[in-house]
Amino acid sequence: MTAVAQPYISVVVAARNDNHGGNMLRRMQAMLDSWIAQAEFHGLLSEIVVVEWNPSEGRPRLKDSLFLPINLSRCEVRFIEVPHAVHVLLKNSGSIPLHQMIAKNVGIRRARGKFVLATNLDIIFSAELMRFLSGQSLETGFMYRMDRYDVASETPASASIPELLKFCERHVRRVFACEGEFSLFDNGMRQFDSHDIVAPDAGFRFGKGWSQVECSGDTRYRWIYPEAELFIDPSRVYTGCLALDLEVGPSAGGSPVSIDILDEGGDRLATGIVSGRSTARLHIPERRTAAKVILSVRGADLPLTRHPRIVNLRATGLRWEAVPIRAETTPDQWPLEVLVTGLAFPWDGTFEAPSPFARKIRNAAFLHTNACGDFTLLSREDWFSLRGYPELPIWPMHIDAMLCYAAHHAGISESILRQPMRIYHVEHSTGAGWTPEGEKARLARIAAKGVRELSFSTVTKWIDFMRRYDTPAIFTREDWGLGDLVLPEESSATEVPEPA
Repeated sequence: MTAVAQPYISVVVAARNDNHGGNMLRRMQAMLDSWIAQAEFHGLLSEIVVVEWNPSEGRPRLKDSLFLPINLSRCEVRFIEVPHAVHVLLKNSGSIPLHQMIAKNVGIRRARGKFVLATNLDIIFSAELMRFLSGQSLETGFMYRMDRYDVASETPASASIPELLKFCERHVRRVFACEGEFSLFDNGMRQFDSHDIVAPDAGFRFGKGWSQVECSGDTRYRWIYPEAELFIDPSRVYTGCLALDLEVGPSAGGSPVSIDILDEGGDRLATGIVSGRSTARLHIPERRTAAKVILSVRGADLPLTRHPRIVNLRATGLRWEAVPIRAETTPDQWPLEVLVTGLAFPWDGTFEAPSPFARKIRNAAFLHTNACGDFTLLSREDWFSLRGYPELPIWPMHIDAMLCYAAHHAGISESILRQPMRIYHVEHSTGAGWTPEGEKARLARIAAKGVRELSFSTVTKWIDFMRRYDTPAIFTREDWGLGDLVLPEESSATEVPEPA
């Protein structure tokens, strides 16, 4: 094929042939196969830019280790090499063989697509996502993000793309959502914590919008974000009412919080006001048709100092109570009663305290940065306005989150792509990347290398800075992405275009 004249989208990954995470080539081949086949099928003009950073000594180059179909008409694959001689000029070159975020900048800088997706070598893209991208409805001025679904590493080696996608759909283990990481039941619902705020047999399931279970002293709770899904088992018959023990959070600033109960279509079923500590009793009508309700929470939205999230309300308990419904209630109504039971927790002086500048901050947002290194999609123009990722020659944890907040404060709006669109992450060996069970091994590897990573507290300080001044923190110079160097490149195309 000749080079795709003007790709609509460029997919940028950074890698080296060192078997990172175990079975690396197989995972990367699955990523290439899933994108290329679907791009060809949907007619999506695209390119995959593979930045091979500091190629492994004694191993073949990635271009010689991966299979690429011939006669591609819609997707070009480009291999850009950052030689060892360039790598050793950076700090920590002996301890970190691949500076991942700088390598991604190399690809982003040289991408030719109108839009550029920064992702990783072990991501598989769902058919629904590829269909959406082929519709070419992306817009400049938006940062596109989405949840990540982890799947078993034993992907079928010789499967067709439909078979591979079906395997991923049926072998999901956890989801990395904006609110946290959640293990999943076989039916895709989020699992309960071992010490949750609700009994496992109560007939409820938590959807998006609920945090993981947290603990303060003897109190266990889940934060409720602006739109929180609560699934009610429709096969069971309930008497009485659903009782929620609620408490206003630090972002409410001591003011009451409104809570609306919505049906799946967004129509309001009930409304109430929560002050301090309260119990909200929602009577479920016998003739209900909804298997899911949405708790819509609105508060003062004050940003915190030590955490980027914005939390107006938390739930400490969820149960059924045998409380009779009011006599005047019709069978189709969802009456909500809110009873104040105590004063709110005094948040000032705690880890969750609001920023002292909170009431003057006008553009704070809690962004979906969880696993953002696996899917961050912006226009090429917007990537250039941000000068890519911060180029810090340290362990790359949290650097991608810094980019997301810089984008927001540069006026680029976050847009979260929702179900049924998905990205699947093929699991790798414990400790190679962040997983809940592998965090101890990951930290041990970093300590053994004698390098450091951005601490959560440091990242939060920078987010607080960006919020206070509503300006992006840019850490790179005009030559970001090794822009002053001419790097070796090969392509699946018969003609390699000159770099932009």
